[in-house]
Amino acid sequence: MRSKKLKFLVGGIVIVGAIATLAFFAVRENMVYYYTVTELATKGESENVRVAGDLVSGTLVKAGVGEPIEFEIYDKEATQNTLFVKYTGAVPDTFVDDPNQPVEVVVEGDFLKDGTFAADFLMAKCPSKYESEESAADGK
Repeated sequence: MRSKKLKFLVGGIVIVGAIATLAFFAVRENMVYYYTVTELATKGESENVRVAGDLVSGTLVKAGVGEPIEFEIYDKEATQNTLFVKYTGAVPDTFVDDPNQPVEVVVEGDFLKDGTFAADFLMAKCPSKYESEESAADGK
């Protein structure tokens, strides 16, 4: 009787361990670290990286339909560090150049030898769109 319980316990531990191992490797494979502009500059040329920063006001240059847009982003903690980005794809509605509302940007792509970032993914967040009504009324 006791050996039967021990077999079930060992079998259960093996199954839970196998599931945990599979889950760990699946999550690890899909995780992408967000670099800041400063971290990426020190890392150098890289492929398939994500970079987070704020849009430098006045640098957004829109071209015709299907052509890349160009802009610069900066590091919040080291505002002198900027990154020139070329992006081709659909532009989110929240991605606007408004000096009164800084836009947080996440781009994914390749950091090239010439110091430009060729992005194939763009995500933008405009803080005013996501504030609660109370904080908007308080002016925060």
